[in-house]
Amino acid sequence: MGFDPNEPEQRRKLRDALKAADITRGELWLNYFSIGGSVGEYEVEAYLQGLLSLPPIQRDLLAMAANELIEALPRLYAPFSDDPDLTEPGLAGPNLAGPGRGRDTGDDDRETYSRGQDTDQDTHSRPGPDDYTDPPADK
Repeated sequence: MGFDPNEPEQRRKLRDALKAADITRGELWLNYFSIGGSVGEYEVEAYLQGLLSLPPIQRDLLAMAANELIEALPRLYAPFSDDPDLTEPGLAGPNLAGPGRGRDTGDDDRETYSRGQDTDQDTHSRPGPDDYTDPPADK
């Protein structure tokens, strides 16, 4: 199996993307393997170093795995004036990692639960179904 004319450039751009996104080669291989890649971790390492040629389908799976990992990374964004991240309590300044990102919670779809200070009731950051259907306790 010899190098095709596009392989060196594809390899270089893959390495550049991994470096820019701070993705390790182990992370790349694990994601590549999970989507059906059939080359071992050492062979992927040899490919990335230019010591081994891979068939186009395996190179494309490596590119797909890298792109999935890159897409999962938080991205910077410039907030608008009404962005809730600008005024969110507990943040030192504007959250430039994107909506719901850059916080310790990790996943903006996950609710954050905490124990109420003066009562034994649980409180959470978003209203749940009970908040809308249960009548207030003082009525």
